[in-house]
Amino acid sequence: MKNKTNTPVIVSRVVLTVLLLFFAALDAFSQVEQIRDKLLNTDELLVVAHRSAHHSYPENSLQAIQEAIDLGVDLVEIDVRVTTDGIVYLMHDQTIDRTTTGSGDIEKMSSAELQNVTLVLEGKDSGLAIPTLAEALALTKGKIMVDLDMKTDKVEEVMTVVKEMDVLDEVIFFDSEWQVLGEIRAKLPEAFLMPRLYKTNEIRKAYRKLAPVVVHIDPGFNTPKTMLKAQKFGLRTWINSLGSLDDELRVNPHSPLSQKLLEYGASMVQTDLPELWVKLRDER
Repeated sequence: MKNKTNTPVIVSRVVLTVLLLFFAALDAFSQVEQIRDKLLNTDELLVVAHRSAHHSYPENSLQAIQEAIDLGVDLVEIDVRVTTDGIVYLMHDQTIDRTTTGSGDIEKMSSAELQNVTLVLEGKDSGLAIPTLAEALALTKGKIMVDLDMKTDKVEEVMTVVKEMDVLDEVIFFDSEWQVLGEIRAKLPEAFLMPRLYKTNEIRKAYRKLAPVVVHIDPGFNTPKTMLKAQKFGLRTWINSLGSLDDELRVNPHSPLSQKLLEYGASMVQTDLPELWVKLRDER
C-alpha cells in the first residue's frame, strides 16, 4: 500500500520537472528570437558587449559571455582563430602573449599546446581555460546573438562549428575583408553578414555584393547622408563606443557624447561598458 500511495506523488514531480525544463527552454528560445526580430524588423537600439563583458572576467572567456547575458545585452562580440589541428578558439590577438600565461602565435599552435595555458585578467592568472567556439556557442545558444569577428582566414573551420551547433540564425559574421564574407555568403547563403565600410558610397556596393544585414561604420562618416543611404537599402548601422568615448562615459555616464553617437540613426553600439549602454538603451 505504501508504494501505491507514493506513486502519484513521484509521477507528479516528474511531470513538474519536465514542464519546468520545457518552459525554461521555451523562455531561452524566445529570448534570442526577440533579439533577432529586433535586429531584422526594427530600428531599436541594440547593445553589443565588446569581447564580452570583460571587466570582472578575462576577455573572450565563457564567464565574460555569461556576464554579458546576465546584463541583458543583445549581442556579444567574440574573436575567433584556428589552431593547426583545426580547432576554433576565442582569441583576439594573433599571439596568446597578452591574454594568457603562455606565448606564441595561436594559429601555429595545436589545441594540445593550448591546454597548458590559462587566461589572465589584468596580468594575473585567472585559472580559466581558453574557450573553443563550440563551447561559447553552446553557452549563447537560444539566449543571445553573437558577432563573430573573423580574425582568421580559415573560414571553413568556423562555418563548420556554426553549422554543427545549429546557430546560423543567431550569428553575425564580421570581417574587414569582403573576400572572406563573400566566401561565407557563397557557402552559407542564409548567413547574416556585416562588412566594415570606410566611406558612405561603399554602402551600395556592399549591399549588392554581400547582401548584409548590417554595415559597420566609423565616426568619420557617421552622418545623415550615411544613414539615409543605409536606410535606402534596409541596412542597420553599427558603430563603436570604444576608447575615448567609453572612457568619457565611464567618468560621466550622462555625457551628451552618447546621444551624439546615435543622433543620425546608428542603431547598434559596441562597447566595453555594456551595463551602462543597456541602461541607456532601456531609457530610450
